Amino acid sequence: MQPLAVYVHIPFCAKKCAYCDFLSFPPDAFAEGKETVQRRYFDALLREIDLAAGEMPLRERAVQSIYFGGGTPTYADSRDIKAVLQRLRQRFFVLPDAEISLECNPGATTAEELGALRDAGVNRLSIGAQSFLDEELRLLGRIHSAEDARECFAAARDAGFSNISLDLMAALPGQTQDALLFNVKSAMSLAPEHLSLYSLIIEPGTPFFERYAGEVQDPHFDRPVYRTSDNATAGKDGLPEVGDDDGRHLPGEEEERAMLHAAWSVLEENGYFRYEISNFTRTAAAGMDAGACGKRQAQDYRCRQNLVYWERGEYLGLGLGSASLIAETRFSNTRKLYAYLEAFVTDDPLRAIREDTEHLGEASRMEEFMFLGLRLREGVEESRFADAFSVRIDEVYGETLDRLAASGLLLRRDGRVFLTNTGTDLANTAMAEFLLS
Repeated sequence: MQPLAVYVHIPFCAKKCAYCDFLSFPPDAFAEGKETVQRRYFDALLREIDLAAGEMPLRERAVQSIYFGGGTPTYADSRDIKAVLQRLRQRFFVLPDAEISLECNPGATTAEELGALRDAGVNRLSIGAQSFLDEELRLLGRIHSAEDARECFAAARDAGFSNISLDLMAALPGQTQDALLFNVKSAMSLAPEHLSLYSLIIEPGTPFFERYAGEVQDPHFDRPVYRTSDNATAGKDGLPEVGDDDGRHLPGEEEERAMLHAAWSVLEENGYFRYEISNFTRTAAAGMDAGACGKRQAQDYRCRQNLVYWERGEYLGLGLGSASLIAETRFSNTRKLYAYLEAFVTDDPLRAIREDTEHLGEASRMEEFMFLGLRLREGVEESRFADAFSVRIDEVYGETLDRLAASGLLLRRDGRVFLTNTGTDLANTAMAEFLLS
């Protein structure tokens, strides 16, 4: 059976953070009350699972990972998460050792709920700590403190979670290298199996955009600065005020780069291997060549769900705004909450909620193969490219590979193509070179 990853979107949260443009809704967004909307949402989600499982392309798939994202999935009742997992197991073949991840925000769960989630089958927790400095957390508009994050981690361990990831943010307004390293060391002191370190992106429609957009460099450390978001809300409607920033400014390009390199060095010196541009795992790469390649170890804490995305595997998105890639066809669900809820009283709910359907041609598949695969430290395997497209990589990208190698952005070794550290800094520039159209 072909492997399949499943993403489940839970669009509810306690409060919108000052930087957040994710598809999520705080409780005051609903005139009819949070409980009513959440009940309707989970009823619709169960119905979507039933219908999707009956589609021909999905009948011969083995689910290897399930990921609950949001929003804040722990803001929902654990009984609803359990019901979704039960329905997925009833309708799909979920592998016994499937990775089942759930995003968790400190301050939006309890020890009892974490225990119930573990009992329901969730076996990987991703905790959005973001910072271990209360001043930074207040600036971000987070609802938790640094101590809340530590207590949440301890409660997760007590609940039986042996695979925990911590999320941290870098390049915050006014953040210094010392502050970032304090956060990194605080996270490492808890010994999570996985750690993600992402730079702040200033998104339209957020309070941070109103405050800091004028400072954004273009390109800002060669990363996307403005990302079009159908969920972006103009002005301040329903969004929190940013706390007093005391004249803070965004780090400059060189300062941000130095901060990240220092953080990467500290993490790798302490046994955390960077297997993807922004993701680290504690034990998966013991003894791996820091240049890029190496053999995968038996104990592997890399996020299986994300590996499916980066390696162009098949994934099914369930719930509001979720994206899917099945049989080389990409589609997404509507981002409009009430359109999603009301679709399940129509004759063809899946047709009503799905939009932006695109069958990917060979050029698009090649492009994605390269710029998704190059996010991984081990890069792209040339033999996999040949197997996927029945052509050698040099016949399609030979000149591009030579040009990037000459620029010091890329290396070829042992049948693989991967970014150098400089190439990682300038990843968007390097990856754009693989566009064929």
